[in-house]
Amino acid sequence: MSNVSTLNTDSPPPTTVTATYARLLPLCFSGLKTAANRKTGLFDLQIRGGKAAQPTLATENVTSTFICLIGLDRAGIAAEDLGLPFERALSAAFDCLLRQQAHGAIGLAIWANAVLDGVAVHELFQRVDLSLDDGAEFAERLTTMEVAWLASGLLHEMERGYNHRLASVTRSIVSTLCSRFEESARLVSHSGATGPLHDRLRRRLPNFADQIYTVQALALAAIVLQDERALLISERIAGRLIALQGTLGQWWWHYDASGGQVAEGYPVYSVHQHAMAPMALMTLRAAGGSDHAAAIARSHSWLERNELGLDLIDRQTPAIWRDIERSEPPVVSLGSKMLELAGHRRESEAPAAALRLNREIRPYEWGWCLYAGSLAGGKDRGRHIV
Repeated sequence: MSNVSTLNTDSPPPTTVTATYARLLPLCFSGLKTAANRKTGLFDLQIRGGKAAQPTLATENVTSTFICLIGLDRAGIAAEDLGLPFERALSAAFDCLLRQQAHGAIGLAIWANAVLDGVAVHELFQRVDLSLDDGAEFAERLTTMEVAWLASGLLHEMERGYNHRLASVTRSIVSTLCSRFEESARLVSHSGATGPLHDRLRRRLPNFADQIYTVQALALAAIVLQDERALLISERIAGRLIALQGTLGQWWWHYDASGGQVAEGYPVYSVHQHAMAPMALMTLRAAGGSDHAAAIARSHSWLERNELGLDLIDRQTPAIWRDIERSEPPVVSLGSKMLELAGHRRESEAPAAALRLNREIRPYEWGWCLYAGSLAGGKDRGRHIV
């Protein structure tokens, strides 16, 4: 059962948006060729400190690989072009997920597996010692970003093959995601009320990823499940984020889910500007929501017209430099985070003298840029919902 016939494709992106992606997509391909590690079978090589071919840290090898596979498939790029067969990368990423116990990435695994027409979804759950019916309880232990990934993955699995059991579990995960919405703030919290302690400590201080992946997942739910409540919440979060967008088009980093304001502006991440916000807002539009093309154009413009007056798009390296961040010692940054937890809020905007450029880019940034550019370019969506 599919409802993608309800997709709204009447309003193409403005030429400024498509022109930005025309600039970026060739860089994405070059970047992913250098991120692909033929030894590990993963997209686990990044630029850090301006130096290429550095190994990714923590569980970034898992999340980046799944995201790169999603973006490459949406862009219609063949595995042979990268020298890393997708089947091998998918299997290697799932094996790595199990070794590292990176269960928060299971939604990305389901999503990549669905669009690549991999194994049955119940097999993926079994490999992490869960049944599909455990999905709702499992989601309660995840951050909101991870619940959004799980919802998006299951919704893509529904597009691959509908059944009542899968639909029931997917609806319960979407309901869990909706329960994180704070009506007064028009934002989602970072975790559920019964999540792990370390997540609950900053429950009222969600980050931009919590917000924007929720906008995307609920818009996908509106398309696949015809869920009007999901569409309404997606609209409200998007509207609040746009109301808080910076004067240069910035999407800020931490929010106050009690008062609906920015808690900490920096770092401002380029992937939020060129990929994550645009792909979520384009998905919302496709679901029948508002057209936020102007906000996307402002988002893109920050890459060249930002606080430091730099072009973050470096064609020579190639890179889209990761972020503009506060220039302060680690101990000051840690102290600010503690004050943030205690309720202290810094001004979101900061002068150039207090900021610096972070010369880093991680593989998933290339993957989401490919995905967003493919949405804007109207490429054939294959097994993808949008």
